[in-house]
Amino acid sequence: MPKTLPSEVFRLAPCLTSDELLVLLALADYGDRIFPSQAALAAKTRLSKRTVSRAIASLRTKQVVTTKAWGKALTYHLDLRQTGVGTYATQAQVVRHAGVAPTPDRRRDPNYRTNYQPNQQPADAGSGGWGVPFELRDRIRALDPRGDFVAQEKVCRRMMADHQLTGQDAEAAWRLLVVHWSRTGSDPYATLHRVTESLAGARDVRALVLHKIRGIAA
Repeated sequence: MPKTLPSEVFRLAPCLTSDELLVLLALADYGDRIFPSQAALAAKTRLSKRTVSRAIASLRTKQVVTTKAWGKALTYHLDLRQTGVGTYATQAQVVRHAGVAPTPDRRRDPNYRTNYQPNQQPADAGSGGWGVPFELRDRIRALDPRGDFVAQEKVCRRMMADHQLTGQDAEAAWRLLVVHWSRTGSDPYATLHRVTESLAGARDVRALVLHKIRGIAA
């Protein structure tokens, strides 16, 4: 059996969580004989063993991965084409070319509300938006495996609004914080907290915070 290509795994990305996608890529990397321990998968993906276990259980539910006991170990088999998830991913790919977001299929994925993530074009670090580019996500995962992009965005939005940073200024500050995160492993909230510690007496808090963030991210 030929080795599974990463492109075959990424075809399912719209139907997988980031943890599931990472674990599936790690499994595919073993080739046609897949029997790593969950500890080995945790080390390979830089996720916790509990997270790896949850991801594998979810992949089994979605019929992407099947397991078979072999002594005390488990062997894994990947089925990336003959599954409901695979069919749904193909549909999502076709619809994306038309520029329309696919409609989640409740029958194929009972957890679609939490698992469905449109495969959007990665946001550029120098352009508008609050998205985190995939290439930065990879670097951040390597430095901060437990980093939560959604939680970081929420808390930073709220904190920046408290310091008069809103709109395009807030987006620009977020992008700089994310770039800094990908370089140092220091998450945006921790960096923003340091930046906003000493603002007593500042006449223009918004401008001072933005200036400090630019200085850190430079």
